[in-house]
Amino acid sequence: MLENLKIKLVKIAKDAEKYNLCTEKSGSFSIRDESSGYVIITPAKIKIEDLKLENICVVDLNGNKIEAIEGIEANSDMLMHLQIYKTRKDVRAFMHIHSVYATTFAVANKVIPPITYDSAYYGGYIYLANYEKTKTIKPANELIERLNTSDACLLESNGAVVISKDIEDILYKARNVEKVAEIYYRALTLNKFKEPKRFTREELVSYIEN
Repeated sequence: MLENLKIKLVKIAKDAEKYNLCTEKSGSFSIRDESSGYVIITPAKIKIEDLKLENICVVDLNGNKIEAIEGIEANSDMLMHLQIYKTRKDVRAFMHIHSVYATTFAVANKVIPPITYDSAYYGGYIYLANYEKTKTIKPANELIERLNTSDACLLESNGAVVISKDIEDILYKARNVEKVAEIYYRALTLNKFKEPKRFTREELVSYIEN
């Protein structure tokens, strides 16, 4: 079932590890199928390097298991993924990563502002949301609100979330999140924590359009 999307999901997860956006069993990845509405999601407790097509789980938007081999369960972040898909019908792909620089700001509870034009690729500011609230059955309202202004959000003390309407560009967005986070960290360090110039939304939009 949905073999083509499973292939894409496995590749996204393995590429994310290759680019140091996550390691081992950390992170979670999913894709929503437009025709059926089903969500294919990475499993719990399996290293990314060992991830195979048969390990991928398929669930509906209520979390009911549609397809999974015996002994394999969907990632523990599943509810967070599903809440976004339920609320944002335009979102096709979702990833929760633990890249070093983005996670550093998540641990410090510090927003990452748009300090380079790379920020335009995910929408500008990367705000913070409480991670524990996203794991409850109740709607993760804080995360949903943050993702209405940007396609990236930090989870307090727990990495970052990236969403995309286009499956093919979610990894690119995630790499830009980490790139901007690293540049921001280095700029703060070099300037003795003086904040660098920030781009306005109008400047970012103009950059993308041109």
